[in-house]
Amino acid sequence: MACRIFVTIFICLVSGVLAFGEAENPLEKAETLMADGKFYEALFALEPLLTTDEKSEDQEETLWLANGLCKTWVASKDFHERWKKDKQTRNESDWIMEWSKVITLNQWGARIEYAHFAAAASYQYGFLKRLVTLYPDSSWRPAAEYYLIEDGNNERESIVKSLNAHYDYVKKYAKSGLTEVYMAYLHIAHVNDNLWQVLKASDGRSNDGFTSGDAETDKANAAKHKAEALKYYAKFIVGVGGYSYGYGFSDEHRETLKRFEDLKQDKEWNNWYIFLD
Repeated sequence: MACRIFVTIFICLVSGVLAFGEAENPLEKAETLMADGKFYEALFALEPLLTTDEKSEDQEETLWLANGLCKTWVASKDFHERWKKDKQTRNESDWIMEWSKVITLNQWGARIEYAHFAAAASYQYGFLKRLVTLYPDSSWRPAAEYYLIEDGNNERESIVKSLNAHYDYVKKYAKSGLTEVYMAYLHIAHVNDNLWQVLKASDGRSNDGFTSGDAETDKANAAKHKAEALKYYAKFIVGVGGYSYGYGFSDEHRETLKRFEDLKQDKEWNNWYIFLD
């Protein structure tokens, strides 16, 4: 009898410890919250693993998950609604970068910044940077490297540097089948498309930093950029597919197909992936 009681108590204690451990595991808790659409709560549930200096497989996975959650939440309506609510009820600052939630996330390594073009907060992949720094051999590194490519804008030198980084990424991971490779294809196509449009009508006299100073050289360069844009639009179209019987192509695939056909006919475009001052 005493033995049975002891065994019963032991089993209850073990079950309790296991249940407690499962409930307190930050990753499992975050995933449960995510399944309920609570991305804000899921992000902050990861605090124990984001703030520890102890490296582990759980922390590596947490940094990848925190990246996705932060990117999703900062761009959402919920982010702005919570900021407005906290500003009113807790005397938070009118300046979003002084909001306590943003300060906390940046202390954890998020790297949220203010995007002046969009007049809004913008997540700059700080958790991914921390991931590849702490875990250089992570299986997530190939995907992470894409998001860590710095955008170029406002001057040709910066644009070309960013464009070359995308070319390098494609060369390195073309056979991986990663979604990010196809995202790189589309980015390369978009930027070359824009450069074609900038240069094709150049008289060589513009001082915008994109023209060469010679009209014929600019036209020749425009033709090269058009060929590159068509090449990478085609890579995206063929690689991604996107056709579903009964539904047709996805919006992005359909738009890319249309732009591909329009560019072949030298039609201009009003979508800009480079910025001209």
